[in-house]
This record gives sequence, structure tokens and C-alpha cells, in this order.
Amino acid sequence: MMGVLVKGLPKTEKVDKLDEFMASDKAPHRRMKEATPWRDAKFNLHYYQWYSGKETTGEGVYISIREDLEEFSECLNGSRIDKKHGPIITCVVPVCYNCWFPLDCEDTPIITTFNLEKASTLDRNVCEMCLPSPIHCCCCETIIEQEGLSEYLKFTRDIYACRSCSEDRSIQEKWRYNDKNKLINDVKSSYVEELYLSDEAIEREKELMGGEPPKPCKDITPFLETISIRDLIDPKSRDYWPFGMSAQQYLEHKELMRFNNPLQETPDETWKKIDVTEEVLSTYSRDLRDAIKKFKYSEEDRGTLPAEIVTQGCKYRLIERCHGFTCDSPVCQAVFHHQQDTDAGAFAALVATSIPMFTTRPGDIHGTPREAGFGHERCIACVSKVIPSYFRISDNCSFYSNSVKTARFTTDKKL
Repeated sequence: MMGVLVKGLPKTEKVDKLDEFMASDKAPHRRMKEATPWRDAKFNLHYYQWYSGKETTGEGVYISIREDLEEFSECLNGSRIDKKHGPIITCVVPVCYNCWFPLDCEDTPIITTFNLEKASTLDRNVCEMCLPSPIHCCCCETIIEQEGLSEYLKFTRDIYACRSCSEDRSIQEKWRYNDKNKLINDVKSSYVEELYLSDEAIEREKELMGGEPPKPCKDITPFLETISIRDLIDPKSRDYWPFGMSAQQYLEHKELMRFNNPLQETPDETWKKIDVTEEVLSTYSRDLRDAIKKFKYSEEDRGTLPAEIVTQGCKYRLIERCHGFTCDSPVCQAVFHHQQDTDAGAFAALVATSIPMFTTRPGDIHGTPREAGFGHERCIACVSKVIPSYFRISDNCSFYSNSVKTARFTTDKKL
């Protein structure tokens, strides 16, 4: 079915008002001469249905049983709905006869680039949203039940596999090297992955893993390894399956990628030996309050808290504003994980981010983990244990950093 697409309409949340206007005698098609047969054309306004309400897309479609739609489109093209808005653009397009949205077909004009719906394979006159096409397994061609798929996955029309094929490596190898996919013969992906951690942190993670990548789990397959099966045959994707590799070799390749570029630092697990009792929680809270009071610290004024602490060859610097770090001392880590398990992340989001924290990381602590560098953190309560109560910021413990006077405390005690 064909219709006349109108582009250039106002984008507004007043959907009903614009819809009434386009049905009134003030609409472009109703302003035509009385004898014009297109005055009775039906207009369908397109809009988005957001959670907060409706909003027009700036487009709509005229539907008419007449065959001379090209002439109708030419008469409307360049006209205005009123003096406030610019001229509209029109063209004849195939439309879904259920929702009247333009279809993405071979005869769809080039200027129709947005808000296109894919045509259903069951009926080319209806869109996928109104009549979803059956989804077939990419390996065995069986129809996959759509009840288990999200609306987003149904809409994207990705490549899917049934459960049995998803768990079978040999079947997936046949799929990778079938007549169509074997033409994608790049031996490596063009995707360039940025390193997440600093070089020192990466080497530490490798040592913790025994110096070599782990073997792939026996139950994992290439299809289960990636989020989108389509990425396995996309040479630009991080998950690309290089030509010539077997399923086992591909999985080993992915393990090597993770080994060479770990996502995060593995924390010291000595905190697991600590039993977080009510007494431990009470002491933790009291130590924080006492330390903040001791240094007269506030978000507006850090009081007598030094900006740097030098101890046993380590230089700690104060993280000035809201941060995403946690203290690495065993007790503080134990309390943090205890709170994570009991308050669904409230402590981490509302309390931990504002606890005054010192770090030994040499780089940009407000940048990426790699930019921050490798190091560890200590909170104000832990720092308070090595700084005497009589400490005051004075000229003999100050220095200039980028023309800014900064207080430093030096001690032989271990933090």
C-alpha cells in the first residue's frame, strides 16, 4: 500500500492539538480548491509514545484510495501548515496498512531516512512491529519461540540460535564456515581495544592468574561467549571470530584477550577474615566521626588535614572532591562489603563517595583507571592514626605545587 509521507511538521508534545489541526480546514490538503479530489485524503500523524507522554516525530502520512498519489505529493510539496513553520517535504512511500508508518523497502525514496519500519516476511504490506516475522535458528533453521525474547531483541532482528545449537561447538564451527560466512576471511579483528588498567596493575593481575590465561570453561561456546552472534562475523567487532580458528581456539583467543587486558584490579582479600559485628561497625563509625572532628574537616574547608602524607617511601595525596575509591585497609574493606550486602548499594553511593580519601596513585585520579595509575587508598580514619592531634598546617610543613601552597605531613609510621 502506498501513501504520501509528510516531513517537516512541528515536533511537539501537543499531539492531539496538531492532529485536530491536520483534520481541520486549515490543513494543507483542505486548503486546496473545492473540486480537488484529494481534499478527502485521510491524514495519520506519527508520534512517539514515551514514558512521560507522547511527542510527534515531525512526520505523518496521507492515505488515499486514489492512484494519482504522485500528483497529490507534488501539489503538497513545499507548502506550509501555517506562517510560523517552514515548508513541508512530501514523497510517495510504501506504508504499513495497519499503523501507516513508512516501510523500508526497495522502492522507498532515499529522502525517507528516519522512522522506517522493516516489512514483515509474512506480509510485505505490514511492518515487523504489527506482524513479527518468525525467527529461525541460524544453524538448524528451526523456529525460535519469541516469548523468551525481549521487545528490543525482536526489534533488532539479530542472528539467533536455538538452545541446543547455542551449546554445541561443532555446530557453531559449521555455521562459521558455511558457504556464506566463510567469505568473511579476515584473520584478525580491526578493533583496537584500549587498556583499562595501568601497566603495573596489568602485570599484577597476570601474576595473580599464575602468569598464563585460564583455560576456557567446558560449557562455554562462541555463541554464549558473545552478546550478539552477528559480532562473530563482523571483522570490526571485538568479538570477531578470526578466520581459520576452531571453536576451541576462538575461546582460548578470548581468554588471552582478557588476560592481557583485565577489567579491574583484584583487591587484597584479607578483609574476608574479618567478622563484621555490631562492635566493628560502631568502632568504624566512631573512628570516622573522631577523625573528621580532629581535623575540623568539612566539604567547604579541609581544616588541618594535610594535602599530602609521605610515609616509608609512599606519597599519599588527598582526593579533594567526590570520588569512587574505597579504603584498602582490611577493616574498612570488610565494612564496605558488609554494607553492600545489606543496603543494596546505598552506603557506597551516599556515604563512601564523600569519605575523605588519600591515594598513592600517581596519575589523574578523576580519569580512567589507567590514567589514575596503580596504587592503593587510605581513608581519613586510617590516616588519623599516624598524624598526631597537635599537627597544624604551618610554613615548615608546606610546599608549592603549581603555584599553590600545599600542606605535607611526613612520618616513619606505616599507613
